[in-house]
Amino acid sequence: MPIRYTEYVRLKKGRYQSVGKFGEGIYAYEVLTGITDSPEYHQISKAEFDFFKTWSKEVDGVMDMKKFYEIVNRPVLCSGYLGKEYLDTSRLRDM
Repeated sequence: MPIRYTEYVRLKKGRYQSVGKFGEGIYAYEVLTGITDSPEYHQISKAEFDFFKTWSKEVDGVMDMKKFYEIVNRPVLCSGYLGKEYLDTSRLRDM
């Protein structure tokens, strides 16, 4: 059965972003995009999930943009945008 973006379980929150899981083994980074703050999900590793508070920490209102760009340049697994609401398992990587 296909996994819908609404099945994302948010486990750790930051400002405009979070990390969580789809099911048991798919860790994901959620970032809000566009004028309507539609969620977009990118796969992350268990280590990235575990250290979210470290790499998402803001200093003077700015987070580590190097890590942010590294993650958001990965394929989008699914999102709140029309036609992208189901998790595309072909985009999963061995992390």
